[in-house]
Amino acid sequence: MNTLKATLLKCWSRLASILGRPSQKTPLGRLNHFRNTEEPDLYTTGGFHRVSLGDTVDHGRYAILRKLGYGQYSTVWLAQDFKYKKYVTLKLLRADCYGGPHDIFEREILSKISDLSRNSTHDGARHILPLLGDFTHTGPNGDHVCLVFDVLGHHLDFQCAKYEDGRLPVRAVKMIARQLLLGLDFLHRECGVIHTGVIIFYNIIPTNILLELEDPDRVISRYLEEVSPRIDTQGNIEVPLREVITTPFISEMDSPHIRIIDFGVASWRDNHLSEQIQSPALRAPEVTISAPWDTGVDIWSLGCLIMELVQGIVPFSGEASERGTWTAEDDCLARTIEILGPFPLAFLQKGSRTSDLFDEKGGLLRIPNMKSTSLERLINGTTKPFLKPDDMPDAEVPRQSCFGMNGSGHDAMEWLQGGKN
Repeated sequence: MNTLKATLLKCWSRLASILGRPSQKTPLGRLNHFRNTEEPDLYTTGGFHRVSLGDTVDHGRYAILRKLGYGQYSTVWLAQDFKYKKYVTLKLLRADCYGGPHDIFEREILSKISDLSRNSTHDGARHILPLLGDFTHTGPNGDHVCLVFDVLGHHLDFQCAKYEDGRLPVRAVKMIARQLLLGLDFLHRECGVIHTGVIIFYNIIPTNILLELEDPDRVISRYLEEVSPRIDTQGNIEVPLREVITTPFISEMDSPHIRIIDFGVASWRDNHLSEQIQSPALRAPEVTISAPWDTGVDIWSLGCLIMELVQGIVPFSGEASERGTWTAEDDCLARTIEILGPFPLAFLQKGSRTSDLFDEKGGLLRIPNMKSTSLERLINGTTKPFLKPDDMPDAEVPRQSCFGMNGSGHDAMEWLQGGKN
């Protein structure tokens, strides 16, 4: 085995890549989801399986080449599939994901999506990363379900970091938004799946939207020849660090094609994995007040995402007051009301937590005084980060500001006319 590892690493390495530094944060605190630190040390019974470059799994079918990332429930690896002589992504789940206290639906959801995608005529099926296969790997920490996928390129947050203030070109955002709408419609209507996310992790956000590689075998082979693996030494152990397969700037692509990934915390529409969903800055109001929720939570996240891609800001991120007068949750709700207007009383009455946050008239208990603004002013303001993007025509400002959280499908599709790919 050691001889095999040494041979594989000698063939697949050269100079270490530098991942690039994210652009400076905006006053609203654009979230930087791509951190330099690695996952917490969950390499214990029921946790992650420790992987070294050159390891083989599934009876020698797959050889581990590089580390691509990690999540709450998994580590992700670039591998060589010797059976079909192609590169694949392996997502190795924690041992407690199935048969333990953290049972999830990921394998079942992905299997259904893949089955439906084969015969579906819905254009959105092309924007979900399908499952190629799965197997179970037994290690010292337990039995780990391993999911197999095609290899993709940069996630959108990595792309955003390459542009000034984290703003993507408006033309690219239109294409991305249209593809995301199609992908979510396929998930919601045909699959009965909500992408969602848990409190401290993410849902429909830039790190869960990846760009397809053009000619992946050629791109990956060249990357492995030119870039040495990123390795850290912890004691006597060499620990692989995350890498990103080289991908062109999105503005240099004629027709960028995105895929929605990571269904580790996804839910069925009729069977929720958890009621504690979405990261705080992207949490839909119905989730905050503990009201019933459905596919609309994904659309809320998409609306927030479009603002982040266009302006580099997260519109409803909240901060607790230094004196403890209000919480970050209060501040998030206040920003929502300032931008979109008061919540209808009929909506608030559906929430089991409403009385903890609002008075009987629908006013926030701890932030009574607010200043009204609008989505349009966030797009076409007078100071950074609210200045209108240079590549957005004036006529598109009201259409874009209607997109997502409080706009109609007609407004959204009008704004997307320039992004039909």
